[in-house]
Amino acid sequence: MDNQELENEIVITDKEVMVEEKKNKEVKKPEKAEKGEKKGRLKRFFSKKRNVVITILVVLILATGGVLAFLLLNKNNNNGEGQEQSGGTSVKPNVKKFYDNLTGELVSYSGIQYNKDGSEKKDEDGKTIFYSDNQAEQYADANNTKRISCVQIPNGTDARPQVGLTDAKIVFEAIAEAGITRFAAIYRDSKADVIGPVRSLRMYYLEWDDPFDCTIVHAGGETNALNKVKTYPHLSESKTYMWRDSSAYRAPNNLFTSGELLGKFNSDNNYDKSRPAVFSRMTPDESDEEIKAIRAQTEKKEGETENNSESEANENAKKYTLANKIYVHVTNAANYNVIYNYDSASNTYLRSYEGNSGKHMVYDCKNLTASGAKIKPQKDCGAAVQVAPKVVVVMKVKEQQNQINHYREDLETTGSGEAYIFQNGIKIEGTWAKDKINSQIVFKDKNGEVIKLAPGQTFITAIAKSYGYVKAE
Repeated sequence: MDNQELENEIVITDKEVMVEEKKNKEVKKPEKAEKGEKKGRLKRFFSKKRNVVITILVVLILATGGVLAFLLLNKNNNNGEGQEQSGGTSVKPNVKKFYDNLTGELVSYSGIQYNKDGSEKKDEDGKTIFYSDNQAEQYADANNTKRISCVQIPNGTDARPQVGLTDAKIVFEAIAEAGITRFAAIYRDSKADVIGPVRSLRMYYLEWDDPFDCTIVHAGGETNALNKVKTYPHLSESKTYMWRDSSAYRAPNNLFTSGELLGKFNSDNNYDKSRPAVFSRMTPDESDEEIKAIRAQTEKKEGETENNSESEANENAKKYTLANKIYVHVTNAANYNVIYNYDSASNTYLRSYEGNSGKHMVYDCKNLTASGAKIKPQKDCGAAVQVAPKVVVVMKVKEQQNQINHYREDLETTGSGEAYIFQNGIKIEGTWAKDKINSQIVFKDKNGEVIKLAPGQTFITAIAKSYGYVKAE
């Protein structure tokens, strides 16, 4: 083979080698891609697993933190000092509190629940009852939207002692006729087995009742009031929801009802809720702080000189005006002029009358086995108790005789006038204002600041601007 042929053969062989290598590369390339794809899938798989694991760890950490926070809160509730006393219930600090929108009293709170004696409440299984913030708020909302009933109750000497008046949240008082006063008593979820007597309606009582979004409870009434009350949920004389007791009361002051019957009437007529316009109120804590400040200003501190004590007393007198005895001149009939004596131990105002009536006593009929007409208040309800509200308010209003019958009274409930507020042993002079019939009364001090009423039952007496007056000492 000559050189030329050998050279050609080598060239051909090289080409064959190149072709073969190219084939080999083409065969290996998909294998490599396939391996790379498998590797990518594995990588993505483990990446997803890693994310799941991380998520689980984060959830576990958050859950653990929540449990620790719960245990810490529970420990604070158990070991915290300075329990608040409100309505006889011991409440630990660092809890969320909710209040009755009519009286300002504590109605629910979060955390461990306590009995009146300070012991922990238990459920049927013996476990300590614990309310979350949400549960406590729901309980308060349910309480604060329960149906309200506004009951007209007489105050003539032949209507005394009234029954169930101590269970009213708020009581309005004004002259009905001939110098004789009458009450519009605001009830919600009353447990009183007897309430009454129930008497007739006046227009101004209806206008005071209106903002409470209540069922008006009465026995007849003045013509204008009867025409107007037709537009309200109301209950007048009824054999189903009322009864007469002639064992110790004479007609017309012998018609009675009860908290249970009022609840049944509202339920039967689908009057299930009330959304009242309410007074501005202190919380129990705020009231306690005010009482402490008042006490501190009236007591000589240990180690102080007489001059320092007198100087401080003079300064304090500018802030608080003490009032331990209150005289409210309502009418020329002495048996309806009111005297309140402040009792610092109970932080209440013991109510009496100027005339021969003496102390204002009522029957507090609760937990009786009998019901309705079977109850004889003066026989079955035990000893009468003295009326003792936590807050006393006196308003001066425009008053004139009714122009139809010329012996009943007409009072203006809207507009404004002088007001005197007595609470926590002090007197606050200010004003009242009510813009519209469905507006709630607003009380302000001489500086124009809204007055927060202390928690508890409140008695509001309207006196004539022309001849009514208040004295306090």
